[in-house]
Amino acid sequence: MQKPTLSIKDKTNVLLIVAVAVLFISVPIGFEKIDLSERGYYAIHVVSLIFGSFLSVLGFLTYREFKSTRLLMVFCAFVAITIAESTSWVNLFYPFFENSYGIHGYVTHSLILVMLSFFIIGVFRSD
Repeated sequence: MQKPTLSIKDKTNVLLIVAVAVLFISVPIGFEKIDLSERGYYAIHVVSLIFGSFLSVLGFLTYREFKSTRLLMVFCAFVAITIAESTSWVNLFYPFFENSYGIHGYVTHSLILVMLSFFIIGVFRSD
């Protein structure tokens, strides 16, 4: 089994850079255009964007290093989740889909966030 070249410190740095970039873009837009009733959805989308972007970057770097079809598919899955969350995030500002802010939306988006969180925990594990 090959050892990855990214250390925990490198992964932490990538996570911090992605988080700062997403927050730098999203916070000014969100607080200007989002009302109080949508702030929970907004927070879930921003955190999911951070996690999805981080996992996409790491997926790309890992695929580039090992050139495995399986890693390419994992990278594509993370990109797809990030695009889906980006679409939902943009839809909060410029609605092109009908919004239904109910318990169902909180549950489904929270489950996506939990899934991404487990992937993040897996990335930082060192067995």
